[in-house]
Amino acid sequence: MDEGIVITGIGVVSSIGVGKDQFCLGLREGSDGISEISEFDTSPFREKKGGMVKGFNAREFIPISKIRKLDRASQLAIAASRLALEDAKLAITSSTCFGIGIILGSGFCGLANSEAFHRRQVLRGFLEMNPMLFPNTVPNAATGNVSIELGIKGVNSTVVQSHCTAEAAMIMACDMLAEGKAEVILTGGVDELSEILFRAYSALNLLSHDRGDGEMSRPYDLSRNGIVLGEGAAILVLEKERHVLSRGVEPYGRILSYSLVGGSDPDIPWRDIERAIELAIGGMQGGRKVDYISGAGNSSKRVDAMEARAIKGAFPSDYHALPISSIKSMLGESIASGGMRMAANALILGEGFIPPTIHYQTPDPHCDLNYVVNSSMERETKTILHNAISPDGTYASILLGR
Repeated sequence: MDEGIVITGIGVVSSIGVGKDQFCLGLREGSDGISEISEFDTSPFREKKGGMVKGFNAREFIPISKIRKLDRASQLAIAASRLALEDAKLAITSSTCFGIGIILGSGFCGLANSEAFHRRQVLRGFLEMNPMLFPNTVPNAATGNVSIELGIKGVNSTVVQSHCTAEAAMIMACDMLAEGKAEVILTGGVDELSEILFRAYSALNLLSHDRGDGEMSRPYDLSRNGIVLGEGAAILVLEKERHVLSRGVEPYGRILSYSLVGGSDPDIPWRDIERAIELAIGGMQGGRKVDYISGAGNSSKRVDAMEARAIKGAFPSDYHALPISSIKSMLGESIASGGMRMAANALILGEGFIPPTIHYQTPDPHCDLNYVVNSSMERETKTILHNAISPDGTYASILLGR
C-alpha cells in the first residue's frame, strides 16, 4: 500500500464486555463469555451454551421509537459503530458524510427475522405477516441500518465469505481507501446467535457438547470436540494516514499487509493457509518480526490442526518461540468473529499484553505451538499476524503493526 491505512476507532459489543475498555479488561483477565443460553429453548439439543451478549441496552444507542423496527444484528452494529466513531473523535456531518463509508461482514444475520416472518405466514396466513420484519431478513440489513441511522453516505457494502467474512470486509475497505474511494471507512463484523442458527449447527454435529468434562470452547486442546457459537459486533474506523494527521488523532496501529486466498486440496489443506501467511508477511521491512499470532483456532479438530501445520511451515525456524492464542476460547465462533479479533489486536498493540487461550489443559501433538494459555502474558507487541480460516477453502491473513 502506497499510503498508510491506520485504525483510529474501536467499538465492541461482545459477550465479555460492551465498549472497548470492558472488552480489553475481559481479554486481559481471560474472561469466559460462554454460558448457558437463556434467550431461547435449548432443551431439544445436547448442546446448551453460547457466547451471548450480556448487559447490552439498545436504548443507550438507538431512539426507542426505532428499536422495534430493527433486528438484533442491526442494533448491535449501530451500537458498535457509535462507540467506534466516538472513540475516533469523528463526527459525521453534511460536509463529511460522502467521504465516509461502511463495509461490514455479516454471516447469518436475518435468520431470526426470516423465521418469524415465515412462521407467521404458515401458522396464521399471509394477511397476518408482519411487514416490519421483512426488510431485516437480508444479510446487508445491518450495514444499511447503520448507514441510515448514522448518516453515512459513502461506499456501502456487505461481505459474506464464510469464516473469513469480517477479514474480507476489512480487506475490501483497505482496497477502497487505497483507491481513493473514501477517506474513512467503518468496517468489521456483526453476528447474532439465533435459535434457528443454533439448530442448524447442532444438526450438523459441529458444536461442542459435554462428554463429562464440560461443554466449552478449547482451541488447540487435545480434548476439544467442536465449536461453541457466539455473537456480537466489532467496528473499526480505518483512515488514510494523511487524513488522520489532519485531525491530530493518535492511531492504534497500521494495517501493514494482507492476503485473501482460496484453495481446497484435500491432501495438503494447510498449504493454502501457509500461502496466505507467507503473502501477508512477505512485505515486512525494516527488521520487523511477528511478535504475536492471533490464532483462528476455533476448537474444531480440523481447523486447529490445519492452522498449526501452516504456521510451522511459514515459520520453520522459530514457530516454537512465537506466542499464539485464540480468543475464540472466550467468545466462541461466528462467521464474522474476525471483527472482534481485529479489535482485540488493535488494543493489544497499545496495551502490552497477549490474551490467553482459556480452558487449555492437554497438549495435542498435532498442535505443538507456543500457546499462551489460561492467563494473559505481559509483553510488548509491535507486530501481530492475524489468521482466518474457512474450512471450505478460503483463508486470510492480516498483518498489523504499531
